[in-house]
Amino acid sequence: MLPRRLRLSRAAISNPKKGVRLVSPHFSITAQPGQIGCAVVVSKKTEKTSVGRSRLKRRVLEIIGPHCKNGYSVIVYARSGSNTLSFDSIKTEITELLQQLPPHSRLR
Repeated sequence: MLPRRLRLSRAAISNPKKGVRLVSPHFSITAQPGQIGCAVVVSKKTEKTSVGRSRLKRRVLEIIGPHCKNGYSVIVYARSGSNTLSFDSIKTEITELLQQLPPHSRLR
């Protein structure tokens, strides 16, 4: 679990402002300058059970945790089919997306 200081509030998640949006087949990432933190959004459309949604959130937070302190907020949206991926597949896909993020100074 992320420390409280690195978690984004619901207001920050529901009202994303300018930033960079990256998309892969199973995940979509929004990175915004300013507030530092991370969040994962898994809808009921993606995974029906709360156990499955929590499992996917825990896996993604484990992967993006080290990237939460880089000067911007990262919001990961799970897309359909992401619930069937293994941890290694999730890690590969999200890591490739995070490597495409520009440096913090170019996000403004």
